[in-house]
Amino acid sequence: MKTPPPRAQSGPAILAALRDDISSGKLAPGAVLRQAELAEQFGTSRIPVREALNSLQAEGLVQIEPNRGAFVTTLSAAELRELFDLRVLLETDVLRRAVPLHTERSLRRLEAIQHELDGESVPLEWLRLDRAFHDELYAPSARPRSLQLVGSLRAAVERFYLARLGPEARRPEWNDEHQRLIALVRAGDAEGACAMLAGHLRETERSMA
Repeated sequence: MKTPPPRAQSGPAILAALRDDISSGKLAPGAVLRQAELAEQFGTSRIPVREALNSLQAEGLVQIEPNRGAFVTTLSAAELRELFDLRVLLETDVLRRAVPLHTERSLRRLEAIQHELDGESVPLEWLRLDRAFHDELYAPSARPRSLQLVGSLRAAVERFYLARLGPEARRPEWNDEHQRLIALVRAGDAEGACAMLAGHLRETERSMA
């Protein structure tokens, strides 16, 4: 019995599927993206695949080179350093603004996320929970454009993090650092919290070098 051909997918669905595969590390940095193979995989012509790859190139997830084709983007040491320089600048700024606006309710939400993170061992899930922790940490800053940039910078780093550490990566020892961050925020110590956060980010950068 013949295997039925894959159901044709739309351009937006192809774009979303490829973006998810890249962001999750399923498609590793440097992976070759062949239009003919992708068209067969998605049961479509090359045109929507080509459009999806062009969109991913605009997002910085794919690099397209003449006569070579498309590849999942990689990060040089200098690019990684620049990303973390920007993260430190932006994330300490939004945290400094958020600290005096945190409430007992928001701090309890932080503690609840951290409690869940403490018990998680699946890499994609502990990354998701760590992202949720930092989102909640910065949320009171009420700086939507800054928070959007923070999210973009983090997304640019996350896929390389898992790709470098591997799918069986053990969760980093974030517990003490996160608990100290919560304590500093609760005490209203914005500068102490920012110094703690900067060190936390730099340690993550070193683990990826």
